Amino acid sequence: MGEQAAKIGKKLEGFGVNFFANLGWTELTQDKEIKCTRSSHKKKTHGIDLLCKFTNPYIAGNQGIVVECKNRQMGSITRATIEEWVKELINNIECAQSAPELVDVDLRNTTLNTGLLLIHANDKFDQQKFYDHLSKIAFPNRRNPINIFIAANDRIAQWTSLFAKVKTSYNNGFSFIYPSINESNKISQKSLTINALYSKYLLGCSTYNIQKDIAGNTYQEPHTQNMLFFFDEITVNNFRYAWSMFKYYQLQGADRYVFLFYPRRTGDVDFVKEHFIATLKSGETPIKDSEAAKIEIDFIDNRCLSPIETGGIL
Repeated sequence: MGEQAAKIGKKLEGFGVNFFANLGWTELTQDKEIKCTRSSHKKKTHGIDLLCKFTNPYIAGNQGIVVECKNRQMGSITRATIEEWVKELINNIECAQSAPELVDVDLRNTTLNTGLLLIHANDKFDQQKFYDHLSKIAFPNRRNPINIFIAANDRIAQWTSLFAKVKTSYNNGFSFIYPSINESNKISQKSLTINALYSKYLLGCSTYNIQKDIAGNTYQEPHTQNMLFFFDEITVNNFRYAWSMFKYYQLQGADRYVFLFYPRRTGDVDFVKEHFIATLKSGETPIKDSEAAKIEIDFIDNRCLSPIETGGIL
């Protein structure tokens, strides 16, 4: 097992030691070889880097996910290689769905039709070139759909910063909020679904304490805070959209409203500080001063920007 852990650890260089633990996913197996059962794949075996599962509140049960990790120099990450990696991941999932080698893996009440391809450029990541490659890949439709998600350095860094922010500033009773959609029940849970990872907006909640003194006795009084994580482009229109979402999902019952922004460009932090509250106080339905007083602005670290550009709590 130690040898196996070292092997997968080498593949995961650049993704962060606690990356998958922070997601709240359950690891089922790693570095697993299974036999290929389909002649169309033209292989004898498949190698699975990681097989995980997580609770998805929008499906009946758990969602299984096969994770494939690629750690390469940027020059070797091309459209052709990405297509080959995606094809390989799809084939892995197809055979994993009925692999006898996974009979001891707990896949009860789990839908296994999803893959995550993590691509890490271990020299200098060229974001424009990567997404140009990504926009051009294509695959024929399959009878049984398989969902493939792809992430590279930029998204991996964004997710890592999100987890770090929660851990250092909001870990007291923290959970993500999954609002009611299509008659599902609203729930809160610590884990993130794969779809939520790619969302421009995330909802969360936690508690914080305020120190109180009564007759010389000091105690901590708990308070609630609801949060909106903002990964969209930072614009006035998106500020209004974020606030409308916060209200639509009835998150105004907390003692404090925290809006956490992920700056993408130089000047984003100053723009948020100058315009966010002002935007909510303007327009056809401006917020009241008492409601504005509940709002707290914070920022998630973007490691591509300097500490000054990233900002801090406001």
